[in-house]
Amino acid sequence: MERQVPALAHRDDLQGLRAVAVLLVVLDHAGLSFLGGGYVGVDVFFVLSGFLITGVLLTQAARDGRVRLLDFYVRRARRILPAAVLTLVVTDIVAHQLLNFVRAREAVSDSVWAAFFAANVHFARVGSDYFAQAQPPSPVQHFWTLAVEEQFYLVWPVVLSLVIFTAVLRRRLLLVVLAAGAVSLAWSIHATAATPTSAYFSTAARAWELALGAALAIAASRLRRVPSAAGWIGLACILTAAVAFSGATRFPGYAALLPTVGAALVIAAGIGRQGGAGRLLALAPLRYVGDRSYALYLWHWPVLVIAAEYVGHDLSTGVRLGLLAGAFLLSILSYALVENPIRHMRWRPQTGALLWPASAAVILAVAMPILGSLHGTATRIANASAAVRPAALVTSDIAARTSWKPLPAVAAAVAAAKHNAALPWPLTPPVGSLRGDFYVFPKGCVARQGQTSSNVCRLGDTDAAKTLVVIGDSHAQMWMSTILRLANRDGWVVIPLVKIGCVPSSWTHKNWPCGIWYHWATRRAKAIHPQVSLAIGSWAGSQTPSAAMKGVTGLIRDAKRVSATTIVVGDSPHQHRNPVDCLLASGATMRTCASKATLAELQTDVTVAGVAARQKVGFVNVTGWFCGRASAVAILCPLVVNKTISWVDQGHISETYGLELATAFRNAFRRELFR
Repeated sequence: MERQVPALAHRDDLQGLRAVAVLLVVLDHAGLSFLGGGYVGVDVFFVLSGFLITGVLLTQAARDGRVRLLDFYVRRARRILPAAVLTLVVTDIVAHQLLNFVRAREAVSDSVWAAFFAANVHFARVGSDYFAQAQPPSPVQHFWTLAVEEQFYLVWPVVLSLVIFTAVLRRRLLLVVLAAGAVSLAWSIHATAATPTSAYFSTAARAWELALGAALAIAASRLRRVPSAAGWIGLACILTAAVAFSGATRFPGYAALLPTVGAALVIAAGIGRQGGAGRLLALAPLRYVGDRSYALYLWHWPVLVIAAEYVGHDLSTGVRLGLLAGAFLLSILSYALVENPIRHMRWRPQTGALLWPASAAVILAVAMPILGSLHGTATRIANASAAVRPAALVTSDIAARTSWKPLPAVAAAVAAAKHNAALPWPLTPPVGSLRGDFYVFPKGCVARQGQTSSNVCRLGDTDAAKTLVVIGDSHAQMWMSTILRLANRDGWVVIPLVKIGCVPSSWTHKNWPCGIWYHWATRRAKAIHPQVSLAIGSWAGSQTPSAAMKGVTGLIRDAKRVSATTIVVGDSPHQHRNPVDCLLASGATMRTCASKATLAELQTDVTVAGVAARQKVGFVNVTGWFCGRASAVAILCPLVVNKTISWVDQGHISETYGLELATAFRNAFRRELFR
């Protein structure tokens, strides 16, 4: 182990690097189009944290012969917790006052996870839920990075203190850290390919970035002669990643090497000298922002998210930049009044040790009463909704396969929207539990993220002789309750071959997970040889309708080979605003909560119907079950029909509304089956 660690000395260039990192993040969140990869600033922070924390621990160990764990944890608590607690408490209170009760409840619940340094675990679980991805971001979602760092702070000092007492490992500390980092990097690459959302929030998939910084601290005395040009190269790597990457980049995985290695080069170049890029980073304005980077990171996200949710629409880049200016003022104040004074206070170790549980207690003391109040609101709405008796939606006027006519209830809802009528009340399902109004497959019966197959399950009338195979994506899942009601009435065993998130446009990519799953599903269907294959997918909102058509055409062709009858279920135009936010917005009406169908949505569905006609298979046109003509040029899709909320999010119908359509669905199914 190195006895002298020059990394510990204060370095102005590292404060400037903090400023670069936080500015990349916040300007990316502001919507600057040329910074689609600004999120890499977080990875720069991880490398910096690994470097600085390890430097502190090694210097202490060299001076005292051991790592003083309690002293380290108290100093970390003083540095991190006061500003974090202040942000969470203020966010909870503001969310309660400004947001609808559903979003406020989510934000406050999320803050409890953040209080116990488990935000990354929570958001990985939420993010892996396909149906949660369409929801607005949490005002405290950015606390996942703090959770990763806190978990590192909890584990790494203990590990390092044990290594120091082991002579063999102590002499090979750098190799130990590099080996651990290599394992984490390998896992990150694998997890990013298999389960990208979970990998993004995963400590295990990010640990190598912290290990890279730790390795720099351990080898600091050997890096004094790194040329200053390395700093420029490193800074260029970081900025290149920020400009070249986007939300479509698979991250972290291989891609994270560019900004993290760049950060490592900047840090290494400044160990023995302060020149080149280090001199630029040490400029006073960057140091000023760097000193307040933690506070700015904490405040900027809830300011942006709560403002957007409060107004009910996306904010322009100019407005976001103005909000960021306000967040920076907040960061200046909280740094001057809370963060800096508390960090420099003299604390007795016993008193400082109480800061961790006291912080969690403060957040709980604020969150629990708010959650209680919000739960009361949700309960009152649910009780009122329970009195609503949904009515079956049927029509004797059977639409032609390539044209449509709205159901009477839908036509009435369109008329109410035209006249800007008030929303009927109470609604069913209850708004507070709308997201849960969705069919859930028995465990293992659907392929989820990272899976390319599932169990072959028998649902519906499992003793029936007739077999109905359902092939598709989440839109197949949203119709399952309706299909199962038909199956139980008419004697069908239903076998779902469904993968969430694999829309028809992805089925033709043979080497991608969705293509692999599709190949598996069609082979299973061939082995089953059902009487009917029901094809259901999402294409109305497809940005690549030609690819969707190719996927649907291929499925029809494959299904015809293995089943006596093939029926395609159409895809209605989607909602263009989140139903919860629309229904609970101030002044919401039938008009404000009705979406206009786009020409692309309608044309895509008509094209699919044409494909079905040419292939001589059945087609169920569902457009009139959700939309009606409001004028010669406008087709409206109301969010509420009768007193029923028809959609749970922008792309999936509610289970309650789907069951109200059970008779209409059965009539259409039987028409195509016996035509």
